[in-house]
Amino acid sequence: MGVFFDRAGLLAAFDALGAAARDHGTRLELAVYGGAALMLASNFRFATEDVDIAEIGTPWPDWLSAAVSGIARRNGWSEGWLNDAVTFHLSPLADRAADHVEFGSFPRSGPAGLTVTVPKAEYLLSLKLKAARIADPYKGPQDSADILNLMRVVGVDAEGAMEVLGRYFPRSAADGAKQRFLLKRLMGERQEDGDAPIYPR
Repeated sequence: MGVFFDRAGLLAAFDALGAAARDHGTRLELAVYGGAALMLASNFRFATEDVDIAEIGTPWPDWLSAAVSGIARRNGWSEGWLNDAVTFHLSPLADRAADHVEFGSFPRSGPAGLTVTVPKAEYLLSLKLKAARIADPYKGPQDSADILNLMRVVGVDAEGAMEVLGRYFPRSAADGAKQRFLLKRLMGERQEDGDAPIYPR
């Protein structure tokens, strides 16, 4: 398990990446998914151990590898804190423009070299449902909480959540025994106390 970091730490890391991109005369665009997207753009996730991004091409330029390694070293984070392993799990039916929203530009002061986007709530809900780790004693409860909050944001019940899953992952929805089991359990435990979930903010 890696070292967890919070929203402030990730925003500072993006400032550093944006400054490095700008200093090398380029503009970097990152689509961020999973817990990092929720931590950045929601009011219900507060920590993550890595940042899942869509593939940006390989090999990475030397300046980007050096910047990412430097951030890891300074913060005591895993060398793989920024990784594109999630690319394999993304939906080919998702549209880069229609299913994502711009989160911000970095560094936050001065000319920007980095633009960060996050998936819209419907797409992120489908990704969470597809990959739900219900048997994992640590990540399972976190995935369940994320799914419930995203369902509240989107305004769907269990059947509506399955329809959202089918929009992006038709095969997973058709063979959705795991997801239906999870959603049935979550609906039985559902509580709506506390602040209304917000995503993206």
